[in-house]
Amino acid sequence: ERVNHARCTLQIRERCNFGGVLGMAMAMSAVVNFIFYDTLQIVPVHMRHLSDMLSAKEVQMDNGNPERVYRLVLQQLNEGVILADPEGRITFVNDAAESIRNIRRDDILGQSILDCHQSPSRAKVSRAIDFLRNDPQKTFHRMVTDEVNKKFYENVYGSVFDESGEFLGMTVITRDITAQRRSDELRANDAHERELVLDSLQSQYHLLQMSSMEMLTNLLEARDVYTNGHSHRVAEISAKLYDFRYGVTGSYLDIQWAAKLHDIGKICIPDQIILKTGRLTPEEYDKVKLHRSIAADILKSLDPGERITPIIRHHHERYDGSGYPDGLSGQAIPLGSRIIAVADAYDAMTSNRPYRDPLDFASCIREIRANSGTQFDPEWVETFTELARTGSID
Repeated sequence: ERVNHARCTLQIRERCNFGGVLGMAMAMSAVVNFIFYDTLQIVPVHMRHLSDMLSAKEVQMDNGNPERVYRLVLQQLNEGVILADPEGRITFVNDAAESIRNIRRDDILGQSILDCHQSPSRAKVSRAIDFLRNDPQKTFHRMVTDEVNKKFYENVYGSVFDESGEFLGMTVITRDITAQRRSDELRANDAHERELVLDSLQSQYHLLQMSSMEMLTNLLEARDVYTNGHSHRVAEISAKLYDFRYGVTGSYLDIQWAAKLHDIGKICIPDQIILKTGRLTPEEYDKVKLHRSIAADILKSLDPGERITPIIRHHHERYDGSGYPDGLSGQAIPLGSRIIAVADAYDAMTSNRPYRDPLDFASCIREIRANSGTQFDPEWVETFTELARTGSID
């Protein structure tokens, strides 16, 4: 990886020497080659010769206009390419980007990247831009769900710096993964259901039972304006963390269900404790701690393979072994429990409570990182931090 980074950096520096838009286009060619050929190895066969095509020494410049040649190369790629200048204004959009993302080039050229996103997303996009400006050594990739057009695509984000360290702009390379994603989801669902049930009738009955448990959790949270929607948000964050590391597998669904139902045991905790506005007494806190074992008991008959209940039972364990109920530590804590622990804590900190206001984003990140290795698994703290700082988590 270090060799690849060094080679990519050398190519970028050499090509930035041309200056201006040409330098940006030529540097971008190195980024495309590095990201899609050397690192991810996901490009079609026709791109395997891209490095030779883009060599400044070998390209036959058209009428002394090398900029046109490089623009044509980027324009004809099957992967979507969007370039932005240092101020975040979009300067180039190829045909593939228009097709994959269902956008019109004329509508966004010259526009700020932030203005191309709806208001709720702009804070996350701004964090991602800052990440690229401040870290020339790193690219990152994200899977995007396009709910409007029913598509999935993968974006690879990168920054371009010249040899003096000056920030030249940003790149977004897009690949349509709709077919692959749907295939993965089908395989995950098929594998999950084969292990849970023997026939379709049992599968429908099991799904109905689990959905009923989810409805009970939603009703439970609806009693308290401060926790309403908590389990849904924890499930969403947990799924993003797992998906980022492992993709969509059978365990992905297990963790989603466990996160959705992780607090269902609170249905047996008295309202005067659940809805109390002040700090809990030690006795009251002991009763609240019972919710994870109550949840495991409630769900035991619905989880014959014990894929979900252990995750719920142990989501309050701590990485250093000082948690409950069994004092498990490190890798002995189920994977899903370690993921949910981070997501659960983050949502709790960012939510309003009767005894405190929500914490701001930076404070939440500091708190989670401060507890890495004690309360949380360091591996999942790093994964969470990267997703949060690049705008993938609200």
